Amino acid sequence: MSTRRSSGQRFLTATLLVSATLIAGCSSTAVTPTSPTQAMKVVADRVDADVRFSQEMIPHHRQTIQLADLVTGRTQNPYVRDLAAKIRQSESADIDLMSGWLRSWQVEIPADDDHAAHNMPGMLSATQISSLKRRSGAAFDKLWLSLLGRHLDSGVRMAQVVIALGSHRPTVQLAERLVTEQRAQIGEIGRKLA
Repeated sequence: MSTRRSSGQRFLTATLLVSATLIAGCSSTAVTPTSPTQAMKVVADRVDADVRFSQEMIPHHRQTIQLADLVTGRTQNPYVRDLAAKIRQSESADIDLMSGWLRSWQVEIPADDDHAAHNMPGMLSATQISSLKRRSGAAFDKLWLSLLGRHLDSGVRMAQVVIALGSHRPTVQLAERLVTEQRAQIGEIGRKLA
Protein backbone atom coordinates (compact mmCIF):
# COMPACT_ATOMS: atom_id res chain seq x y z
CA MET A 1 0.00 0.00 0.00
CA SER A 2 2.81 2.42 0.80
CA THR A 3 4.36 1.55 -2.58
CA ARG A 4 1.16 2.71 -4.33
CA ARG A 5 1.15 5.95 -2.41
CA SER A 6 4.79 6.54 -3.29
CA SER A 7 4.09 5.90 -6.96
CA GLY A 8 1.11 8.25 -6.82
CA GLN A 9 3.15 10.91 -5.08
CA ARG A 10 5.94 10.55 -7.64
CA PHE A 11 3.40 10.87 -10.47
CA LEU A 12 1.88 14.00 -8.87
CA THR A 13 5.32 15.52 -8.37
CA ALA A 14 6.32 14.81 -11.96
CA THR A 15 3.02 16.21 -13.27
CA LEU A 16 3.39 19.42 -11.26
CA LEU A 17 7.00 19.86 -12.31
CA VAL A 18 6.20 19.33 -16.00
CA SER A 19 3.18 21.67 -15.84
CA ALA A 20 5.11 24.41 -14.11
CA THR A 21 8.03 24.02 -16.49
CA LEU A 22 5.72 24.26 -19.51
CA ILE A 23 4.04 27.37 -18.10
CA ALA A 24 7.39 28.91 -17.27
CA GLY A 25 8.57 28.17 -20.79
CA CYS A 26 5.73 30.30 -22.18
CA SER A 27 7.27 33.42 -20.68
CA SER A 28 10.53 35.14 -21.34
CA THR A 29 12.00 33.99 -18.02
CA ALA A 30 11.95 30.23 -17.48
CA VAL A 31 11.88 28.92 -13.93
CA THR A 32 12.60 25.28 -13.14
CA PRO A 33 10.91 24.34 -9.87
CA THR A 34 12.66 21.84 -7.63
CA SER A 35 9.73 20.60 -5.52
CA PRO A 36 5.93 20.16 -5.83
CA THR A 37 5.40 23.12 -3.51
CA GLN A 38 7.63 25.34 -5.62
CA ALA A 39 5.90 24.04 -8.76
CA MET A 40 2.47 25.03 -7.39
CA LYS A 41 3.85 28.45 -6.40
CA VAL A 42 5.21 29.01 -9.92
CA VAL A 43 1.79 28.17 -11.39
CA ALA A 44 -0.02 30.39 -8.86
CA ASP A 45 2.39 33.32 -9.39
CA ARG A 46 1.90 33.20 -13.14
CA VAL A 47 -1.88 33.04 -12.90
CA ASP A 48 -1.80 35.83 -10.30
CA ALA A 49 0.25 37.98 -12.68
CA ASP A 50 -2.46 37.72 -15.36
CA VAL A 51 -5.27 38.52 -12.93
CA ARG A 52 -3.34 41.35 -11.27
CA PHE A 53 -2.58 42.91 -14.66
CA SER A 54 -6.27 43.18 -15.60
CA GLN A 55 -7.25 44.35 -12.11
CA GLU A 56 -4.65 47.14 -12.21
CA MET A 57 -4.80 48.02 -15.90
CA ILE A 58 -8.58 48.56 -15.90
CA PRO A 59 -8.36 51.50 -13.42
CA HIS A 60 -5.24 52.73 -15.24
CA HIS A 61 -7.13 52.75 -18.55
CA ARG A 62 -10.11 54.44 -16.90
CA GLN A 63 -7.85 57.26 -15.76
CA THR A 64 -6.41 57.57 -19.28
CA ILE A 65 -9.98 57.92 -20.58
CA GLN A 66 -10.64 60.51 -17.86
CA LEU A 67 -7.66 62.47 -19.22
CA ALA A 68 -9.03 62.14 -22.75
CA ASP A 69 -12.44 63.41 -21.61
CA LEU A 70 -10.84 66.57 -20.18
CA VAL A 71 -9.82 67.64 -23.69
CA THR A 72 -13.39 68.60 -24.65
CA GLY A 73 -13.81 72.37 -24.49
CA ARG A 74 -10.24 73.02 -23.30
CA THR A 75 -8.22 72.91 -26.51
CA GLN A 76 -8.36 73.43 -30.24
CA ASN A 77 -5.09 71.55 -30.81
CA PRO A 78 -5.81 68.92 -33.52
CA TYR A 79 -3.10 66.53 -32.28
CA VAL A 80 -4.41 66.58 -28.70
CA ARG A 81 -8.02 66.15 -29.86
CA ASP A 82 -7.18 63.26 -32.21
CA LEU A 83 -5.06 61.50 -29.59
CA ALA A 84 -7.85 61.85 -27.01
CA ALA A 85 -10.37 60.32 -29.45
CA LYS A 86 -8.02 57.37 -30.17
CA ILE A 87 -7.46 56.82 -26.45
CA ARG A 88 -11.20 56.75 -25.69
CA GLN A 89 -11.85 54.16 -28.36
CA SER A 90 -8.89 51.82 -27.85
CA GLU A 91 -8.79 51.88 -24.06
CA SER A 92 -12.56 51.36 -23.74
CA ALA A 93 -12.22 48.25 -25.93
CA ASP A 94 -9.30 47.02 -23.77
CA ILE A 95 -11.36 47.50 -20.60
CA ASP A 96 -14.18 45.40 -22.09
CA LEU A 97 -11.68 42.68 -23.02
CA MET A 98 -10.00 42.57 -19.59
CA SER A 99 -13.37 42.69 -17.80
CA GLY A 100 -14.43 39.65 -19.81
CA TRP A 101 -11.32 37.77 -18.71
CA LEU A 102 -11.90 38.64 -15.06
CA ARG A 103 -15.53 37.50 -15.29
CA SER A 104 -14.44 34.21 -16.90
CA TRP A 105 -11.96 33.69 -14.04
CA GLN A 106 -14.70 34.58 -11.53
CA VAL A 107 -12.64 37.50 -10.26
CA GLU A 108 -14.20 40.81 -9.30
CA ILE A 109 -13.87 43.66 -11.78
CA PRO A 110 -12.38 46.76 -10.08
CA ALA A 111 -14.97 49.31 -9.03
CA ASP A 112 -14.98 52.58 -10.94
CA ASP A 113 -13.68 54.59 -7.97
CA ASP A 114 -11.54 57.64 -8.75
CA HIS A 115 -10.41 58.12 -5.14
CA ALA A 116 -9.10 54.55 -4.75
CA ALA A 117 -7.50 54.64 -8.20
CA HIS A 118 -5.42 57.74 -7.37
CA ASN A 119 -3.66 55.71 -4.67
CA MET A 120 -2.49 52.97 -7.03
CA PRO A 121 1.15 53.08 -8.14
CA GLY A 122 1.56 54.75 -11.53
CA MET A 123 -1.66 56.73 -11.29
CA LEU A 124 -1.98 60.50 -11.49
CA SER A 125 -2.93 62.24 -8.26
CA ALA A 126 -6.18 64.10 -7.67
CA THR A 127 -4.09 67.29 -7.44
CA GLN A 128 -2.61 66.74 -10.89
CA ILE A 129 -6.08 66.14 -12.38
CA SER A 130 -7.44 69.28 -10.63
CA SER A 131 -4.57 71.37 -11.97
CA LEU A 132 -5.32 70.13 -15.47
CA LYS A 133 -9.03 70.96 -15.13
CA ARG A 134 -8.18 74.61 -14.37
CA ARG A 135 -6.25 75.13 -17.62
CA SER A 136 -7.15 75.68 -21.25
CA GLY A 137 -5.44 76.40 -24.56
CA ALA A 138 -1.66 75.98 -24.87
CA ALA A 139 -1.20 75.70 -21.07
CA PHE A 140 -3.67 72.80 -21.01
CA ASP A 141 -2.04 71.13 -24.01
CA LYS A 142 1.42 71.21 -22.46
CA LEU A 143 0.34 69.88 -19.07
CA TRP A 144 -2.02 67.32 -20.62
CA LEU A 145 0.68 65.90 -22.88
CA SER A 146 3.20 65.85 -20.03
CA LEU A 147 0.84 64.03 -17.64
CA LEU A 148 -0.37 61.66 -20.34
CA GLY A 149 3.22 60.73 -21.25
CA ARG A 150 4.01 59.97 -17.61
CA HIS A 151 0.79 57.98 -17.24
CA LEU A 152 1.45 55.93 -20.39
CA ASP A 153 4.98 55.19 -19.19
CA SER A 154 3.61 53.65 -15.99
CA GLY A 155 1.28 51.54 -18.17
CA VAL A 156 4.28 50.30 -20.16
CA ARG A 157 5.98 49.21 -16.92
CA MET A 158 2.83 47.37 -15.80
CA ALA A 159 2.64 45.59 -19.16
CA GLN A 160 6.29 44.55 -19.00
CA VAL A 161 5.63 42.73 -15.72
CA VAL A 162 2.90 40.53 -17.18
CA ILE A 163 4.95 39.91 -20.33
CA ALA A 164 7.67 38.48 -18.06
CA LEU A 165 5.40 36.59 -15.65
CA GLY A 166 2.07 35.95 -17.36
CA SER A 167 0.81 32.61 -18.64
CA HIS A 168 -2.52 33.68 -20.21
CA ARG A 169 -1.48 34.18 -23.84
CA PRO A 170 -4.20 36.75 -24.71
CA THR A 171 -3.16 38.86 -21.69
CA VAL A 172 0.48 38.72 -22.72
CA GLN A 173 -0.47 39.65 -26.31
CA LEU A 174 -2.47 42.65 -25.07
CA ALA A 175 0.48 43.72 -22.92
CA GLU A 176 2.88 43.41 -25.86
CA ARG A 177 0.57 45.55 -28.01
CA LEU A 178 0.28 48.16 -25.23
CA VAL A 179 4.06 48.37 -24.87
CA THR A 180 4.50 48.92 -28.61
CA GLU A 181 1.66 51.44 -28.99
CA GLN A 182 2.34 53.38 -25.82
CA ARG A 183 6.08 53.65 -26.42
CA ALA A 184 5.26 55.11 -29.84
CA GLN A 185 2.79 57.56 -28.27
CA ILE A 186 5.32 58.55 -25.59
CA GLY A 187 7.92 59.23 -28.29
CA GLU A 188 5.43 61.32 -30.27
CA ILE A 189 4.41 63.26 -27.14
CA GLY A 190 8.07 63.95 -26.39
CA ARG A 191 8.53 65.42 -29.87
CA LYS A 192 5.43 67.62 -29.45
CA LEU A 193 6.72 68.93 -26.12
CA ALA A 194 10.25 69.60 -27.40
